[in-house]
Amino acid sequence: MHTLLQIHGLVWGLVVIFFILSYVLPDQKIWSMILRTAYLVMIITGVVMLVLIHFPLMPTIKGVLSFALIGLMEVAIGKRKKKEISWFIPVLIAALLLVIVFMGYHVI
Repeated sequence: MHTLLQIHGLVWGLVVIFFILSYVLPDQKIWSMILRTAYLVMIITGVVMLVLIHFPLMPTIKGVLSFALIGLMEVAIGKRKKKEISWFIPVLIAALLLVIVFMGYHVI
């Protein structure tokens, strides 16, 4: 369980880094592909941990919010590639990321 938690936390950090790279460099597809691979690892480790701890409420809510965050990240990258720059989606992503991280560290 501890190893899964370490991998999950590391991949969360990588997701943030790769999202920033994908957003800042929209013409380079490699960052988006790596980001999507990191999503998969994050989802798999998160679901396995949820199964091992029998789906308590707060971690399950964190998982649902994480899926929403992934969706928002993909929308932001798509809009950036189409050059439809909006400040609202990145701000929403940052706020949701903070909520998820606080939930992960049991602050919320």
